[in-house]
Amino acid sequence: MTSHNTLTDKAIVFGTAGDHSTVIVGDYGTAIVGDQGTATAGKRGTATAGDTGTATAGYQGTATAGEGGTATAGDHGTAIASDLGTATAGKCGTATAGEYGTAIAGDQGTAIAGDQGTATAGDGGTATTGDGGTAIVGDQGTATAGKRGTATAGEYGTATAGEGGMILVRYLDPLLSRYRVAVGDVGIDGIEANAAYAVVDGKLTRKETP
Repeated sequence: MTSHNTLTDKAIVFGTAGDHSTVIVGDYGTAIVGDQGTATAGKRGTATAGDTGTATAGYQGTATAGEGGTATAGDHGTAIASDLGTATAGKCGTATAGEYGTAIAGDQGTAIAGDQGTATAGDGGTATTGDGGTAIVGDQGTATAGKRGTATAGEYGTATAGEGGMILVRYLDPLLSRYRVAVGDVGIDGIEANAAYAVVDGKLTRKETP
């Protein structure tokens, strides 16, 4: 069953379709489709797709896709994909993916992925992943990974990993005039689990909480 309601080009536009269908609406609109479908909404719109579907929303929009799906939202938007999905949000956005998923957020954004997932955020952003996952952020960002996870941060960044995890922080070596990476394994050489580390004088140093 398919329905499509249109008011004006500046009013709410609503569309919904069944499985394997595609719905596209304009700005400020809402698009909803069934499993394996594709929903695309304009700026500040909301697009929702079923399992294994693809939902794409414009700037400041919200895109939600079911299991195995892909959700992409524009700048300032929010993209949420469930298990096995991929969520991508623009700058300053928030991307959340379920277990085994991949969440990518633009600069200063927040990316959260489930266990064994990968969360990547740009400079100044925050990336968080569960046990066995990988969290990667750019310069001045914060990366947090669970047990057996890997947390990687850029220059002036902070990295935290759980038990059995690994910490990597990029820094500029003034003597060699080149970038290097300080690496630490949790439980070895004093690197503690669930503690934030930054690079000071070329060494990983625990960052005390204010």
